[in-house]
Amino acid sequence: MMKCFGWGIALALFLTSCGPVDREGVSLASYETSATEALVREIIRTLPDVNPGVTKSYSLSLGEIILGRDFTPASVPFMKRFADMKVRMVSASVLTVVPPDNMIVDPDLRVASFVIQIRAMKQTKGNEWEYETGWSYKKLFQRQTWTVTDVNGTFTAKAGTVLDGNWKPAVHP
Repeated sequence: MMKCFGWGIALALFLTSCGPVDREGVSLASYETSATEALVREIIRTLPDVNPGVTKSYSLSLGEIILGRDFTPASVPFMKRFADMKVRMVSASVLTVVPPDNMIVDPDLRVASFVIQIRAMKQTKGNEWEYETGWSYKKLFQRQTWTVTDVNGTFTAKAGTVLDGNWKPAVHP
């Protein structure tokens, strides 16, 4: 009995040393790849300008976001990959929530922040990944699938099915 207990402790220590994982058991640290970078760049490029003229900031969260529980922010080195985009990247770990609507804000600028969530990542072929992502800004949000393909080191992200959300783009006559 003691021998099994010892193995249980060792296994528990091993699993916690791997860090946070997604719902399939994949390490969230493994999400920080060139494919994910291409995806995030395309998401930022195609996000709606829901509040024209107002400074925007962006944060990245990996895996599930569960109300009242921890979430995993992207690492600072990964976020620094987006410096050339000239957008304000803020660690999700420093975002604050302000009443009365529990709006998520950049604590330095005191403006709403886009929260980009990479919920799931799965390699489907040697050069292709499927993602489930989400974004939120104030009370607006959208969750959808994306496919990222690598052709000779050039990554292309393609939007897929919208799974959920309340964002409805304006329809112009």
